[in-house]
Amino acid sequence: MTKVEFLGEDDFLEVMKTDNKAWRDKYVSQGKYKSFDQTEINYYYAIPDSAKRAVVLVHGFCEFWGKFHEYAWYLYKAGYAVFFMEQRGHGYSEGKLDAPDIVFIDDYKTYVEDLHVFIEKIVTPKTQSMKKTIIAHSMGGAVGTLYLEMYPGFFDSAILSSPMFKMKNNTSPILIAALKVFSFLFGKRKLLAPGQRRFDAKPVFETSSAMSKPRYDYMFNMRLKDEHYQTYGASIGWALASLRTNKLIMKNADRLNIPITVFTAGNDHLIDPEGYEQFKKLVPSAKFISFDNSRHEIFNADENSRKAYFSAVLNTLDKL
Repeated sequence: MTKVEFLGEDDFLEVMKTDNKAWRDKYVSQGKYKSFDQTEINYYYAIPDSAKRAVVLVHGFCEFWGKFHEYAWYLYKAGYAVFFMEQRGHGYSEGKLDAPDIVFIDDYKTYVEDLHVFIEKIVTPKTQSMKKTIIAHSMGGAVGTLYLEMYPGFFDSAILSSPMFKMKNNTSPILIAALKVFSFLFGKRKLLAPGQRRFDAKPVFETSSAMSKPRYDYMFNMRLKDEHYQTYGASIGWALASLRTNKLIMKNADRLNIPITVFTAGNDHLIDPEGYEQFKKLVPSAKFISFDNSRHEIFNADENSRKAYFSAVLNTLDKL
């Protein structure tokens, strides 16, 4: 495996301000492209000399480039070209509501089409014949898996991190049915979904998906300073679209025939493990690796889990 030194708890914040920022300033490029419906999508990329392959990182719900500064840096230092787009309604991409902290989507196929245009317009011209891997987290895991099913042939491998094959849902079927009727009949899909919160500038590390406080603080401080990073709550439309993804993913999962590694978190309060069991039956070749002590964000887990996770990611890439 390519030797990359992973940051701990005590050195993280200082190194992000110094070495990581110097890397971003010198080697990371930013751009924007028009998606299929002319929505402007923001992206970043960094290509090392003699890159081994290209990696497309697909983020999760309410995430943005800053949350993946560390992750992208490790991939680059290991010799991989890194591409990252802020999904519609996130970060500096268009698609936000008038209330910019509420996330809306009509259907996950819209996210998939945004990703497809990114790959066609940006990734492919810059990587040519380079082999390509998709690394996708959480909501991005759902988007990435749907992409692999809808557009086979571009990626030769995939790494899915706590993918949202099935979202945990404690809402009764009756209430969900009522929400569907209410939102579509009265045009209320863009309202904040029941149980969701607006951004109130109050940190909630103890109940978050992260276990590394320096990493949580790094991300949260970016939220405090920039409204573009304050996406926080799901709209009714996003929630309903997310609930539909389980059937969408499983419908064509048996089409997947590339190497797929799925990393799962043992203390994940967002993902229903039943989705993983469904996927295993449909894609028996998929390799599952569990981090039993981790919350949802394995790349922000406790130090032992986090370093083992990054080692496993790089080891998986190096073996391709």
